[in-house]
Amino acid sequence: MRHFRATPYAKARSKELRRDMTASERHLWYDYLSKHTPRFHRQRPIGPYVADFFCPDATLIIELDGDVHGGEAQIQHDDQRTHYLENYGFRIIRFRSKDIFKNFEGICAEIENAIGDPTIKGKRY
Repeated sequence: MRHFRATPYAKARSKELRRDMTASERHLWYDYLSKHTPRFHRQRPIGPYVADFFCPDATLIIELDGDVHGGEAQIQHDDQRTHYLENYGFRIIRFRSKDIFKNFEGICAEIENAIGDPTIKGKRY
């Protein structure tokens, strides 16, 4: 896989985001992904963007969308970002942040499914 040089903005932003994780990000990271094999990285800068969670072995990016992602402008930005990342071979799955607390086991199962199925691409839950 090609190495993506992070922009200075993405590097700085990723450090902020790791320090100030949301409750849903903390839950998914500490209770599941931090111990997972294959390995995941949190708040990983990739080019001009920061992926919430990234598994290089599965070329998989997991995004948690909070309430701010409901607006039309943010949806367009997310779609543009997804298109950029998919053009480089990454697969992106998205979950709503509030669903982490409502259906944690189901989301973990969906992540396992995505890791095992390389055809899953651009799925939004």
